[in-house]
Amino acid sequence: MNYLELSIEFEDLNAFVDVLKQELADLGFEAFVDSENGFSAYISSLEFSENKVSSLLQNHNDLIHTYTLKEHPYENWNEKWESSFDPVVISSTCVIRASFHKEFGYDYEIIIDPEMSFGTGHHETTRLMSSYLLDNPPQNKDVLDFGSGTGVLSILSEKLKANYISSVEIDKLAVSNAIKNGKINNCKKIKFIHGSGESIPNMAYDLILANINKNTIMSQWDYLLKVSNENTSIVLSGFYEQDLSDLIQFSSRSGLIPLYSSLENNWAILILKYAKNEA
Repeated sequence: MNYLELSIEFEDLNAFVDVLKQELADLGFEAFVDSENGFSAYISSLEFSENKVSSLLQNHNDLIHTYTLKEHPYENWNEKWESSFDPVVISSTCVIRASFHKEFGYDYEIIIDPEMSFGTGHHETTRLMSSYLLDNPPQNKDVLDFGSGTGVLSILSEKLKANYISSVEIDKLAVSNAIKNGKINNCKKIKFIHGSGESIPNMAYDLILANINKNTIMSQWDYLLKVSNENTSIVLSGFYEQDLSDLIQFSSRSGLIPLYSSLENNWAILILKYAKNEA
């Protein structure tokens, strides 16, 4: 089975990029890789509709500088990922690496064998979320990792002694990869789930992690609230600094207040608690 690579460059990188990724995902694109001026999106040749994709890109013609479409044999992807995947050092105690990398001897080594799916730890938001977990270990907590990608945050949560983790991801290829990564890391407490908000198990979580874009956070918000309680911490990332005020205002309508936020290269993380439990 061949895969198609759609490479898009923009005149100006902004929050619209994440909106377009979601629209492409709705058309069957399974994975996205950021570049300096845009991103590449990947889809099975069996799922690709030239008319639908062309129509979508035409609708956003004023924001897109250029795009190209290439076809690649599927079997070449793992080799391509391996050649470009470097270990990611999160802290002096944590590294994200592949099984073909040497051991670092760190307390927490997350092994992610790269396939054509998002979540190798190179993105700023994955590093922000990982750093949060290291600073606030979810020991004995039930964790929801919503938009879990290849399972990096779920795996780190288990290594940090979480009680149970629901790992929910809409990208089928990423879920398949996450299951493999869970096995590589000898994970026993993670349930990997393909789906979106309606697929979240009906239970109350102590910690909710959502590393997704602003629009998806807002559209799936009620599902996250449904599985939270007054003691739940909600940690959001996957959005830009300029989106912080909107998300703080949006979440305040549900009785949540910001504990703090942090930035890396214009990407943000926001930690929320219910108002009466802000201490």
